[in-house]
Amino acid sequence: MPKHKHCSVCGNPIDLSKDYCSDKCRVAAKKTQRARTRNFVIITGAVFAFYIAFLLLQGRF
Repeated sequence: MPKHKHCSVCGNPIDLSKDYCSDKCRVAAKKTQRARTRNFVIITGAVFAFYIAFLLLQGRF
């Protein structure tokens, strides 16, 4: 069997020079990465907002 690696989206064997087996998998990977980045930004922003709110309201109660 020739040297190969696997598509990170679907797991099909691909050449060592490729990252994905098809444009469909490339688009799916890009969509997944965008969703992960968006979720990270939202969660980080929420944690930061709660931290600031905690600091501002700490002396009031």
